[in-house]
Amino acid sequence: MRCRTLFLFAACLLAGPVAQAQAPAGPPAGSQQALERRARVAVDQNLADYLFLGTVNAALQYSVHRNWTIGLGARYNNWTWRHRQDAQFQSRQQTYYVGARWWPWYTYSGWWAGGKLQYQEYNRGGIFGPETEEGDALGLSLGGGYAVHVNHWLNVDFGLYGWGGVTRYVSYACPYCGQRTGEGVKAFVLPDEVRVSLQFIF
Repeated sequence: MRCRTLFLFAACLLAGPVAQAQAPAGPPAGSQQALERRARVAVDQNLADYLFLGTVNAALQYSVHRNWTIGLGARYNNWTWRHRQDAQFQSRQQTYYVGARWWPWYTYSGWWAGGKLQYQEYNRGGIFGPETEEGDALGLSLGGGYAVHVNHWLNVDFGLYGWGGVTRYVSYACPYCGQRTGEGVKAFVLPDEVRVSLQFIF
């Protein structure tokens, strides 16, 4: 009887480690599979926009598939820069967009290509010459880039966008004189955004 009790006790001790060894293990915490399962929302702050005349910006992305995110964002600049009375320049804007990105590997990792439907109210001039233009633009922005994975909650997102569409505009001879030189509706193709962005992943 005593030997049987000792045998059962030893069997119980051995059964625990064996059961743990046979239990299926989940992906390691830092693996690509774990990031893919966990990552759903990302909030972006583009440092390049801040460096361009102090443009405040924010963007939000949401993963809807292993290879797709949808998002929305905004940029805002209401600053006028003047170092002499007759030397003024600005790139004032309020920009709003919705769009999507395709990620060949999985969301928030590596190469991506994207598109945005975008509206912009703008007033820019004095940067490359005295000519100034203001208006309301609507168009499609296309771009691509690469997201560098720093850790499980942070990427550095690099990219370039260009856009085209239609704008209703008024043009002026200089940023401060108010002398109109033209107005109307026209098509345009322009650079849109340079991205060196901190991407916080949740």
